[in-house]
Amino acid sequence: METRGFVIVGDPDDMVVSQCVWCAHRNDDGRSCGAFPDGIPSEILLNKHDHLAPYPGDDGTLYEPVELVLDEREGAA
Repeated sequence: METRGFVIVGDPDDMVVSQCVWCAHRNDDGRSCGAFPDGIPSEILLNKHDHLAPYPGDDGTLYEPVELVLDEREGAA
């Protein structure tokens, strides 16, 4: 696997990552999920609504953290 660097422009403390990034229900496209197959509302994507609480149209599917598994193989990145 190729490792890439990146540069943060501005103050890193201002960087916000959507709660959806770490949700187990997120689809690979990053724009939809099990709760919102037609598109995640911007209020949730932008963390203006914490999806640990119900949101209209989610049919009871709430944020659930993805289980992270470390790859312990030698040379894994």
